[in-house]
Amino acid sequence: MNKHLQPTGSAYFIQKETEIAESHTLSVLVDNEPGVLARVIGLFSGRGYNIESLTVSETEHSSHLSRITVVTRGTP
Repeated sequence: MNKHLQPTGSAYFIQKETEIAESHTLSVLVDNEPGVLARVIGLFSGRGYNIESLTVSETEHSSHLSRITVVTRGTP
């Protein structure tokens, strides 16, 4: 007999049902240039991670640096 198995969960998050997703906060200093935010966020979206919170702010105008803070959930 053939049994058809239905996949469960997301194709992006293959995890054991006993593992609980935890919130992770990452803060990164980047050059304040066009396209940097898209490149950083592309790393998350390209791997299927959902972004729960995103904050971007300039640290100092003279240093040309920005801080990107991302909150996401994942298993340890």
